[in-house]
Amino acid sequence: MPGNRYCPSCGASLARNVVGGEQRNHWKCTGCGQRHYDYPMIVVTAFVAYEDRLLWVQRGIEPQLGRWAIPGGFMEQRETLAGAAARELHEESGVLLPADQLQLYMTGTITFINQVFVAFRARVDTDYCAPGPESEACAFFSRRDCPWSEVAYPEVNDSIVQAYDDLDSGRFDVWQAEMTEGRYDFWSVSQSGR
Repeated sequence: MPGNRYCPSCGASLARNVVGGEQRNHWKCTGCGQRHYDYPMIVVTAFVAYEDRLLWVQRGIEPQLGRWAIPGGFMEQRETLAGAAARELHEESGVLLPADQLQLYMTGTITFINQVFVAFRARVDTDYCAPGPESEACAFFSRRDCPWSEVAYPEVNDSIVQAYDDLDSGRFDVWQAEMTEGRYDFWSVSQSGR
C-alpha cells in the first residue's frame, strides 16, 4: 500500500481498485476516483574506474551508515537514467562527469524490495574524489584493497566482482540480473539465449 492511505488530492481514503471483478495492483481514491500506483523505485549507480581501481563511497546516511558502496541512489522526477547516475556520482563523491560519458553497464530487478536498478560505467584520468553531504569518505580501491568486510550490500557482490573482472580484462559487456528472495541470476546480455 502507498505510504499514505489517503488521497493527496482530496483527502479521502484509498482502496484497492477492482476492474471486472479482478483486484488490480494499484489504489483508487474512494472520493475523487483518482488512481494511485505503487511503482518500483529506480536505483542508478556508477562504476567509475581509475586505472585498476573502482570508486567507492562510505555511506554517511542510513541505511547502512558507515558501510562502503558503489556511488548511486534513487532516480528523481524528470531525470534521464544517465543524468540521475551522474548527479548521484557527483553528490556522493565529488566526481563530475557529463551524463553522455556514462555507458550502460548493468540492469536488473530486486523484487523483494521493489527496485529496478540501472548501472553505468566510466573511466576517469585522475583519482580525485571528495565526499559529499551523504558520504563519510570516498576512495578508489583495487580488488585486493576493497573493504569487502564492510560492504553495504554484500548480496550484490557478484556484480562488483564482475566489474573488477571486466576492468582486469578490459572487455565490458552489458549485464542483466534478477534477484528474488530465494534466487540471484546474473548473466551477460550478449551471451544470453533469453
